[in-house]
Amino acid sequence: MKAHVLYDVEAQAPVSYTINTALKHDSIAMISIHYEPNVYYILDRAYDSLKEFYMIHLADSIFVSRLKRT
Repeated sequence: MKAHVLYDVEAQAPVSYTINTALKHDSIAMISIHYEPNVYYILDRAYDSLKEFYMIHLADSIFVSRLKRT
């Protein structure tokens, strides 16, 4: 099982979350995220969609992700 959580640091509580099986690839789950303005998104290297990174940028938010191994 995998959990994808949007966490509000100021309220110290989750805003939204989804739970998926480990068989569902993270890049597919990334498409269903509604990007909020002024949010930091911390993503693992499996989230590798440049289109989705650009959507985060357009939402006036910031993302941090690890590089994929080459």
